[in-house]
Amino acid sequence: MAINVLIVDDSSLTRKKIRRIIEMTDLEVEEFLEAGNGYEALKILDQSSVDLVLADLNMPEMSGDEMIHRMKADRATESIPVVVVSTESRTGRVKKLLAKGIKNYLHKPFSPEEFKELIYTLWDKTTEEASDLLTRALAEALETTAFSMILPVEDDMAVPKKTIWAKIGFMGPKSGTVEILAGMELGKVLAQNFSGTSDADEKNACDALQELSNITCGLFLPMVVSSTSDLFDITIPTVEVCNDSTQWHNFAEDDNSCTLNIEGYIAATKLIMED
Repeated sequence: MAINVLIVDDSSLTRKKIRRIIEMTDLEVEEFLEAGNGYEALKILDQSSVDLVLADLNMPEMSGDEMIHRMKADRATESIPVVVVSTESRTGRVKKLLAKGIKNYLHKPFSPEEFKELIYTLWDKTTEEASDLLTRALAEALETTAFSMILPVEDDMAVPKKTIWAKIGFMGPKSGTVEILAGMELGKVLAQNFSGTSDADEKNACDALQELSNITCGLFLPMVVSSTSDLFDITIPTVEVCNDSTQWHNFAEDDNSCTLNIEGYIAATKLIMED
């Protein structure tokens, strides 16, 4: 996916140098935008689509600090990733900005390798990679709360006749939906493991999958952001019950779904990430 990058620095030479370094990496950039100070950058952000901001701190008219403060106070720009590019070391000034939600810090001068590593580890996570992280979060949730494990998928696993579809949404630096689909029998097993009882009805099964989606989402979100200061709003999880296999087939055939084996029961997850 090609992205739009905004470079904010009062030196035109530095802006050109940063652009050249980025062009030496394999990052797909659709458009480079440039601003000489924070004031110019905010005007560009108001008029153009920007996916990543690289900003100096010490600039005339409006500093990088003030620009970042205004970006984070505006819902239209608060989720745009910002990386500080400066000659300053990790001073208290930079630490305050990290606490406000900037993605990271690059010390001038930096190499193409340093930039590539930062983008790969802190910003450019693809939906496929995020789906892998969701599976990891679900595995942790199952192990710690339901004493269950994800096993290799087997070819002859039976499709559930009655299913529970749990969904939970999240909004913040990234927005989307985490969805888990399981058969009613698996839901009852999870409910028994959650509560430590030997019996569970269908309501208990729905409650268990609802809680599993909530815990999984809570474990997943810190994995897809670069700063612990990133905050999310999470919706109340919901569940839908289907009395035949229609729901399973529709869910499992979606390109975004991932089929899993939970203690011998087939299940599936889906991660919808909004642009």
